[in-house]
Amino acid sequence: MDAKLLIETIDPERKPVVYENREDGTGRFLYLKGLFLEGEVRNHNGRWYPVDQIERAVKGLAERIKQRGPQAGELDHPEGLNINFERVSHAITEIHMDGKNGVGTLRVMNAGRGLILKGAVDIGIEVGVSSRGSGNLSWMDPSQEVESVSDFDLVTIDAVLNPSAPNAFPKASFAESLMVNPHGREACYLSECVANDEAAQRYLRKELRKFFSDIRDEVSWRK
Repeated sequence: MDAKLLIETIDPERKPVVYENREDGTGRFLYLKGLFLEGEVRNHNGRWYPVDQIERAVKGLAERIKQRGPQAGELDHPEGLNINFERVSHAITEIHMDGKNGVGTLRVMNAGRGLILKGAVDIGIEVGVSSRGSGNLSWMDPSQEVESVSDFDLVTIDAVLNPSAPNAFPKASFAESLMVNPHGREACYLSECVANDEAAQRYLRKELRKFFSDIRDEVSWRK
């Protein structure tokens, strides 16, 4: 049986806790902390993750963190399982079990697409998290259209826009929304160029404020 790409987003009302912390010698980082993986509930995709699959995924990712350090995550989901260096926005610094669920902490980069993620949080946009991995599916209860997941292999935890208003952008992902907006295109370009340039980072923050203001106005108009 061929493993399938599995992407699961945590419900909006269960968004991570946001906080900041000072790291010795590295400046101030933004962290997202909360629920990453949910076990033994029917999710929005009609899938059921047994707790042993959640434990397996959490143990595997925790071991990678222990052996190789924080693990990269992306801003929004790509189309496959590979992690794209140019899309990295944060690092998963720890993950553990809490009852039937996997919970953990993300540390947001102070460069590249991390600045887009931090800019969204700074102006009050709710940011969600979404797991990305592979696994096999089998019908658990065909009458209720519930599929059980087995052989679950967790690749990473990505950062996504909170889908609290699903009708506002019915076809556009966050990345697509960036590219159709002039301030968004400018923000994407600048995010790749400002890792070591404080002046450029200030200009990027200005463009991000304009972009998110455009999004807020667009959502208000459509409602």
